[in-house]
Amino acid sequence: MKIKNLLLCFSILAINVAFANQTYDEQKIADIFYQLNGDPKDPHKKVNHSKGFCASGEFVVNKNGISNIDLPLFLQNKIPVDIRYSLGGGNMDDKSKPRGMAINFNGDKESWTMVMLNTEINFAKNPQEFGQFFEMRIPVNGKVNNEKIAKLTKEVDSYRNFDKYLQNIGISSIENTPFYSIHTFYFKSNNGELLPAKWKFIPQDGIKYLSDEQLAKLDKDFLATNFQNYTKNKPVKYDMYLVLANKGDILDDTTALWSGKHKEILVGTLNVTNYNGTSCNSDVYFPSNLPTGVEPPKDPLFNLRSPTYSITFGKRQ
Repeated sequence: MKIKNLLLCFSILAINVAFANQTYDEQKIADIFYQLNGDPKDPHKKVNHSKGFCASGEFVVNKNGISNIDLPLFLQNKIPVDIRYSLGGGNMDDKSKPRGMAINFNGDKESWTMVMLNTEINFAKNPQEFGQFFEMRIPVNGKVNNEKIAKLTKEVDSYRNFDKYLQNIGISSIENTPFYSIHTFYFKSNNGELLPAKWKFIPQDGIKYLSDEQLAKLDKDFLATNFQNYTKNKPVKYDMYLVLANKGDILDDTTALWSGKHKEILVGTLNVTNYNGTSCNSDVYFPSNLPTGVEPPKDPLFNLRSPTYSITFGKRQ
């Protein structure tokens, strides 16, 4: 038994060394997505945030809230928006926790693409951790090495903290799901100062989780069905807030959870009114598409996202 445990330790150590010696650039990460979630019989399959549906509506700007922010896009009172809701990774069951929401703001003169998660933090702070997180889940000879995943989840702070965070949230329907920017962006004030901030979309119906009894009555495709039923009577509404960084907040680490009280600015309200099928599942949403007055994040992951999306989008064509 001791020999078996010793061999397992050496095996995991060798795996860790192998990971540490790899370079996780956009091509490597795109390849990992295809190894994990790809289908040789379907080269057009989306390999990350694979399952989703499309919606549309409008964003109503709160002019008083952003009076000190120099953001020309939001000089419009109302902005048409296209939205894609999705599940995280290659999940195909709506009873999974990780969710995504991508929004295209289609202004008269400018546009803005937001890519968000239903979590305030990410599971990785750099390309190395990001690539390793998915690579360790790739089956070898048809089998996933769960011992390796469990060990690295305990050893890597980012994985361990994210796992703990997920345990404290539940599964909700779209009208009760919040969405957050995991990156810190920089917003230009009227005096030219750049203000570091994150944003969040909080549902007006409140953040609520489904009970085990409620989930037992739902199928794996309940999100789109519930959304269509809900929007027959009224839109799904989210209040968008800018959360301004406090002195001492970590700005370049997507795994860092800000704590304590922060100044929040109500930017406006997103009204999601229409279900538009699933055609947007083949679209790509580039978070680097920013409007005048918003500067990109400075963390190591942000600049990796758009090139990776370009590679996977190209392979789907």
